[in-house]
Amino acid sequence: MNARTIALPALLVAALLAGCAQTPPAARPIAYACDAGKGFSVAYHPWGDATIDIDGMRFGLMREAADGSGERYACGALTLWRIGDSARVDIQGAGMYENCRARE
Repeated sequence: MNARTIALPALLVAALLAGCAQTPPAARPIAYACDAGKGFSVAYHPWGDATIDIDGMRFGLMREAADGSGERYACGALTLWRIGDSARVDIQGAGMYENCRARE
């Protein structure tokens, strides 16, 4: 792998999410461990929104109506799905972070 191969996915994510508000978390973040050694953290705010730290970037997410059980938070092309202590992150509808579990 060269630096170009590694930098391209990070630049793509940054470009897709450029319209998302970047805000500091006000709640204690929860770290998630996912398949393929990936991970992220989320601060769920008392007013219902969330802040996600993912790939070295921080984005504000708005809580949206979810189908069935669980919660859905989104900002542009990024969607966070949470049911209990499991979560998943989709970017442009593709599962980028899957089978994630909250770490104790």
